[in-house]
Amino acid sequence: MASQDEGRNRQPWAIIAEDVFSPAAAWRGHRFSVFFRGAHGELLLREREGDRWTPIRSLGVPTARIGRLKAPMPVDWPLSACATRGDRVELLARGPEGELLHGTLRGDVWDGFECIGAPQVDGAGVAIPLGLAGAPTACTREAGQMDVFAVGGTGALLHTTWNGSEFSDLESLGGLDARGGDLPIAGAISAAACGRRWMSIFARSTSGELLIKKWNGSGWSPFAPVRAPEELDPMYPTLHGLVPLSSAPVAGGGGTSRLDVFARGPAGDLLHRWWNGETWTRFESLGMPGEPPVPLSGGSLACAWGKWRLDVLARAIDGKLYNVSPIFSPRHLLNSSH
Repeated sequence: MASQDEGRNRQPWAIIAEDVFSPAAAWRGHRFSVFFRGAHGELLLREREGDRWTPIRSLGVPTARIGRLKAPMPVDWPLSACATRGDRVELLARGPEGELLHGTLRGDVWDGFECIGAPQVDGAGVAIPLGLAGAPTACTREAGQMDVFAVGGTGALLHTTWNGSEFSDLESLGGLDARGGDLPIAGAISAAACGRRWMSIFARSTSGELLIKKWNGSGWSPFAPVRAPEELDPMYPTLHGLVPLSSAPVAGGGGTSRLDVFARGPAGDLLHRWWNGETWTRFESLGMPGEPPVPLSGGSLACAWGKWRLDVLARAIDGKLYNVSPIFSPRHLLNSSH
């Protein structure tokens, strides 16, 4: 496993909540917004401005509006968060029958979720709803817009764009088998943008490898393992360098040439690797929170890039939600913009 100066230079872990689950996070302007599920199923929000955290605020048990119907729809966990403009954050979720749900936090005002609908397939002239198989994920390449991805009921990767007021029709990006056919996707996916042109979808294979599917502005690559340069060298002894992930990855984009990916390691530690605009690093361990160290729980991870700051959230087996912020010197971001 790589030992990088960039990874060593980081802040300590800080506790920001207890007895909460399924974090989602976004930087909106100068505020770092963290959403999570409370012990009674409510949607909770806590924000940081500068070094000051606000008290935890409840946004109520999340439900979704369905057109003019009065009966609200329950919302599945986990959620995902995507900052699109100024102090606005879009929340995305899955409905109980695979519907895409969308809600907006504007300033301090929470609009609640609305049902966008479920993906459909045309069968003998009849539209057959398929439903989303897992939670949606999103990234933004341009202010006021976002790209949303989810796995459909037939196992295909689905994509829709939001232009600030409405969603496009869901399109299929094909099946999820990685190149070679022997690395199917396991668990949730995560999306990240790298400038206006590049997007990436990250997933974990059933063998624990980190997989990536890339958009280069004109087309999508198939899912393939992420490899650092030394791991591509057939003469390099990679057996000690390949680290199986024990959770689905979460990813964030840090400008026009920076991508960061985090996951739980086999020992319960937080693993990190990044794209610097040219190559991928190998995984490094950011350790565990607490003293003595407390392993992280299964998949309760989130991350978000702000202005020159990357924040990571991880829930540990002690029931506490921790925040850690690796610090990056400007030389690591010379080609990036936020």
